[in-house]
Amino acid sequence: MKKDINEFIKANQKIHFLRNNKKPNFLDAPIAIYINNKYKNGTFKLESVKRLNEEYFIKNDKLYYIHKEHKRLGEVFFITHSDIGEDIKNLQFNLLAFALFSLFFIVIIAYLLGKIFLKPMSDVIKSLEEFITDATHEINTPISNILINIELSKELYPIVRNSEEFTKIENSAFRVSKIFKDLSFLKFENNQIKERANTEVNKVLLERLDFFKTLIENKNLQIDKNIEAVKVEIDKEDLIRLIDNLLSNAIKYTKNSGLITITLKDECIEIINDGEIKNEKKVLKKFARENKNEGGFGLGLYIVRKICNTYGFKFTLKSLNSRVISKIYF
Repeated sequence: MKKDINEFIKANQKIHFLRNNKKPNFLDAPIAIYINNKYKNGTFKLESVKRLNEEYFIKNDKLYYIHKEHKRLGEVFFITHSDIGEDIKNLQFNLLAFALFSLFFIVIIAYLLGKIFLKPMSDVIKSLEEFITDATHEINTPISNILINIELSKELYPIVRNSEEFTKIENSAFRVSKIFKDLSFLKFENNQIKERANTEVNKVLLERLDFFKTLIENKNLQIDKNIEAVKVEIDKEDLIRLIDNLLSNAIKYTKNSGLITITLKDECIEIINDGEIKNEKKVLKKFARENKNEGGFGLGLYIVRKICNTYGFKFTLKSLNSRVISKIYF
């Protein structure tokens, strides 16, 4: 463009076109001439003379170049332009291609580095999962034996049934059994065959209350129950797991001599116990515990929510007036 303007000035130098108003020879180049910011001659006009202060500018895919000279007439501006639409498209395409290539390259490098740096952690997690699997298998038999022998001891030796030592053994056995069941559910849930059947919730609930009888008596808890006949299509083991986790939580977090209210009617089970939950969303997550002093893995409510999601049940949990209210709508 500089060359076009220089050739234009050189070709028209002899005719003094700036002073005598003769039409210059534009040499087939787009040329516009402005004197003191006013249009003099040319093959095009600028939309605004404000652009005369710039040496280069782009407008409508065209690159404009302004050559300025000081003459007796004042400031003379020689302006030309070049179509750069195709160049802009090529540049955009090249930038996009470069960006995509860079992104792909970064992702590949990040993936490779991630595998390298995370491999030790992955190996540890894998070993931990294998340990949990093996431990779960190994613990099953002794826990079953302990529970069976506890029940036999109650029948054969009534004198030890109400002793403090025996009560502690039974409570500990129940606690270990629950932890085992929670871990088994998390580890082997996808491999378990579900046998859905029309199950009487009221009967299962009464059976589980009897199962927790020792824990309830040990804390001298009062149970206020209103249980009606309710049936639901569910795998019985999953129903037992639901009820066990709700009852276990209620018993665990209710203070000695406290009250637990259990209601079963209209296809809904409601358990209300003394206590308070500060973060209702947090306690539904895996390994989350409201009170770390109570022990456990923080899996109970997570398992309840997971089973409810599997069967399409609605599970609600809220804390109101120092009472915790948990509900399952079948």
